[in-house]
Amino acid sequence: MKSLNDALELLLRSVAPVQETESLPVADCADRVLAADITSPIDVPAYDNSQMDGYAGVAVEMNNAIGPLPVSQRIAAGHPGSPLAPGTVARIFTGAAIPSGANAVVMQEQTAAEDEHSIRLLQPVAPGQNIRPKAGDLHCGQVILQRGRRLSAADIGLCASVGLARVSVVRRLRVAVFSSGDELRQPGEPLSFGQIYDSNRRMILALVQGAGCTPIDMGCLPDQYAVTRDRLQQAASQCDALLTCGGVSVGEEDHIKSAISALGTLDLWKVAIKPGKPFAFGRVGEAVFMGMPGNPVAAWVTFCLLIRPALLTLAGARVSPPIGSRRPAAFDWPQPDSRLEYLRGWLDAQGAAHIHPRQNSSVLSSVTESAGLVEIPASTPVRAGESVRFIPYTELFD
Repeated sequence: MKSLNDALELLLRSVAPVQETESLPVADCADRVLAADITSPIDVPAYDNSQMDGYAGVAVEMNNAIGPLPVSQRIAAGHPGSPLAPGTVARIFTGAAIPSGANAVVMQEQTAAEDEHSIRLLQPVAPGQNIRPKAGDLHCGQVILQRGRRLSAADIGLCASVGLARVSVVRRLRVAVFSSGDELRQPGEPLSFGQIYDSNRRMILALVQGAGCTPIDMGCLPDQYAVTRDRLQQAASQCDALLTCGGVSVGEEDHIKSAISALGTLDLWKVAIKPGKPFAFGRVGEAVFMGMPGNPVAAWVTFCLLIRPALLTLAGARVSPPIGSRRPAAFDWPQPDSRLEYLRGWLDAQGAAHIHPRQNSSVLSSVTESAGLVEIPASTPVRAGESVRFIPYTELFD
């Protein structure tokens, strides 16, 4: 049985990032993976500018002025002013360029108007005060975003701030998602005795989309070997990865295992986690195959901890393991499993970790009614007040 860390390391080592790229308008690149470093072509800001509305001048002159300071010009954002006349100040607005000769801005609330054309300082001003210096954020030639980064909204804003209209990104992965089993019926269809609704495929399709990939709904595989083989082969010719739920155990009606073995290569793993022990990895042609357990919570946990990092790596993204935080347990767990356990839970207002009362891997509501995973080390009982690791779902999907 493989540890989670060993399984993840082997999985990530076995997938090679796709090489195809495309150039897109920067506004269309949310969650896309950068294909190359981005270097700023300009300084940001490109010039010293005012951090607020006020008056620009020479600090020592403003502080030492005996009488009112004449206002010699008015500078609005986008309209460069003239060099500052000695002994005067310039009325200036937020974002406007600092005139040549000035070295400080006093905010207007710290001045008093003497008349229409002069002001007095109410407080001293220091050199550099309220000035955003040239290249104070970014300098020309600086690498501002690195290859392999998934672009956030702030990243897109950063690209726009240096004038980039387009960026090079890795093309989106096409990920085929199958469910399997004659007992499954689709939402909206009537159920007969012994049948259940196909929930896993919808869940995994949504998780794939959340990982920045293009999900391809390949439907439900029947318990028939020839059909299973043909549909997996067809999907492999169209997609970068194939994902299945269930169908890789030793049951006589589980045909995915034999179909993948016939079409390519298959390695069945037992991963030392609960839920989620059975896991399958292989290839059909150039497509990566990953098989999850059939129980919905086991599929959810396996996707979060193994499949999502593998898909991100395949897409060329840098992957960081979840960190979580240590929290006091608000529960007892006196009979731990021999495997690493991931319980569904949440934090209370005081930061203590609670667990859902139903931890069976078939109870999908334990995911929807929780906010993260509580990690229980193998064979380690937990008493209330002891420290446990809590991983919020938001971190797993970052």
